[in-house]
Amino acid sequence: MKTIKWSDASDPWELSQEIASVLQEGGLACLPCAGRYRIFAVLSDVDAVLQLMRSKGRVRKAPALVFIDGEEQLAIVADDVDPVALELGRALWPQPLTIRVTPSSDLPKKVLKQLGGAKSQIGVRIPSDPLVRAVVASVGSPLLVSSANRERRSGESSPAQVRKTFANQVDLFVDQGDLAPGPVSTVVDVKDGKVLVERAGAVTGVQLAEHTA
Repeated sequence: MKTIKWSDASDPWELSQEIASVLQEGGLACLPCAGRYRIFAVLSDVDAVLQLMRSKGRVRKAPALVFIDGEEQLAIVADDVDPVALELGRALWPQPLTIRVTPSSDLPKKVLKQLGGAKSQIGVRIPSDPLVRAVVASVGSPLLVSSANRERRSGESSPAQVRKTFANQVDLFVDQGDLAPGPVSTVVDVKDGKVLVERAGAVTGVQLAEHTA
């Protein structure tokens, strides 16, 4: 595991190029994002996705999170996105709003299986963190994201724990020190134009209502 020290004063775009290179070559990268460390893999890379899942000991039925950089990538990730969901994304992203969608049938079958199957749902959003946004843009394709902890265990805010747990699985670790908890994203599911809040978070019900009236 290569480790790079990072601070808010650093240039996110410059670092994003090195991170993107690791991901594009099929590696895993662990980055600070919204108060926790998260592991990233290119969503369309079957081997990288399998490695991420194995590193976490993750069960396939657990919800998956994908970061995108705009509607073009949303079309790669999801089939038949509800128009109201599109409007919410356009209006509120990159605020912490995760929208549930049905994964695209064009994704590799082995990836779909890891995401829970073609009829499952995944969460998508545009990240607000400057470094992570730069990475998604630099890679040029959607990224599968998972918190840097073993299944049902904590430690995703501690560099020491991340190194101990994932030293042999992650290729690049961006260390920003111990992280304070960040805002929790609001998670919504939109069906037939109706918005169901699955988890309350930083984006309020008032904000959602303003763009679904």
